[in-house]
Amino acid sequence: MFARILVSFCLILSAASSWAQGDLRFFGTATKAGKPLAGATVNVQMDGQEIINLTTGKNGKFKFTIDIGHQYKITYRAPGCVDMYMTMDLRVPPEKAWIYPDYVTEIPFFSPGDQAVKTELFGKKPFIKVIFNGSKGFYDDPSYRFVDEILKDPFEDQRAAQAKKDAEDKARKEAEERERLARELELKNQDAERERKEREERDKNNNGQNTSTANPIRESEGVELQREKEERLQQERRNKVVRAQYENNLLKLVAESEKRTNLQRYNKRKEESESNSVVQAMRREADRKAQSDYLIQLQKERNKQQLANKQIKAEQIRKLVETVARIERDVHAGKLKPVASVQGLNYSPHPHRVVAVARNWFRTLEEVVFFWPGSRMIELKQVKYWWSTYYYIGEREVTEKEYYDEMARYDRH
Repeated sequence: MFARILVSFCLILSAASSWAQGDLRFFGTATKAGKPLAGATVNVQMDGQEIINLTTGKNGKFKFTIDIGHQYKITYRAPGCVDMYMTMDLRVPPEKAWIYPDYVTEIPFFSPGDQAVKTELFGKKPFIKVIFNGSKGFYDDPSYRFVDEILKDPFEDQRAAQAKKDAEDKARKEAEERERLARELELKNQDAERERKEREERDKNNNGQNTSTANPIRESEGVELQREKEERLQQERRNKVVRAQYENNLLKLVAESEKRTNLQRYNKRKEESESNSVVQAMRREADRKAQSDYLIQLQKERNKQQLANKQIKAEQIRKLVETVARIERDVHAGKLKPVASVQGLNYSPHPHRVVAVARNWFRTLEEVVFFWPGSRMIELKQVKYWWSTYYYIGEREVTEKEYYDEMARYDRH
C-alpha cells in the first residue's frame, strides 16, 4: 500500500511540474573601465516585443525577471558608449518548464574610440548568446567566440608601419642599384667610344704617311680589321661581366628581400601565438566563471527544493497529528459506560458515530468510527486521491459496495 501511495505521489509531482511555468531572474552590473556605470538603459524584448525598459542605479546594478520558454534580445545603451545587445534563448522542453534559474553577469561598456577593441562590431553581432544547458540552467554559448573578433592586435599598426618602411627601403635600394649599374655601363661605353675615335685618328694618320705603295695599305687594313675584331671581342667580354654583376646584384637584393619577408612572417606568427595564448587564457577564465555560476545556481535550486519538501512534510505531519488526536478523543469517549441500566428490558445500545476528515493538496482521508459502550468499536476508512478512491474496514481493504453495505448496517442501529 505504501509503495502504491509513493508511486502516486511521484506521478502527481511530475504532472504538477509539467503544468508549472518557470522564470529566470537576471542580475547584472554595468561597468566601464572596471568601475560601476550609472544611468545606463536596459531594454528587453520578448519574441520581438518590448516588455522591460529600466535604468541602472548608482552602483551600476540592475535586475529583472523573465519567463521561461521564449527568445529575448537585451539592448544596452549609455551616453558616450557604443550600443550593444545580447540574446537569450530560454526555450526548453515541456518537462523542464518549471525551473527557476538565476543568471548573473557583468556588462562592460566601451567608448567609440577605444583602442583595445573593435567597437564597430558591437552593432552587428550580439556580444553574448545564452542557451539552455540541458539540465536546469542557462549559460553562455561556448561555441560563440565574439571576444576573438573584437580584440585588436596590439602590434597591428606597428607591423603595418614596419612593412611599409621595409617596402620603401627595398624600392629605394633597387632604384639606387639600377642607377649605379646604368652609370657604370654608360662610363664603359664612353671609354669604348673614346678608344675607337683615338684608333680611327691614328689609322688616319698612318694612312696619310703610307700612301706610296699598295702592299703596305693592304697590310694596314688587315691589321686594322684584326684589331677591330679583338676590340669587339673585348667589349663583348666587358659587357658580359657587367651583365653578370648586374644579375648578381639583383639576386642579392631578392635574397635580402626574401630574408626580410621570412623574418617578418616569423615575427608575425610569434606575436599571433602570444596573442592566442592570451585569448586562450580569457577563454579558460570565461569557462571557469560559467561553471561557477552554474554550480551556484544548481545549489540555489537544490536549497529551494529542499525547503519546499520540508514545508510539505511539516504540513502533512501537522494534519495527521490533528486527525489522530480527534480519533483518539472520540474513541476514548466511546469507551465510557452508560450512566444507568434498566433491568428486565431488552436493551440494545445504539452505536455512536464519529466522522473525522483530513485533507491535503493530494489526498482526502475520511474516517468513520462506530463504537458502543463497553469499548466495542468498528472503524471504516476511505482514502480519496485524484486518480482513485480506496476503502477499508479496519485494516482490510474492501470494495466500494462492501464499504457502503457495512456503513448502512451500522447506521440502521
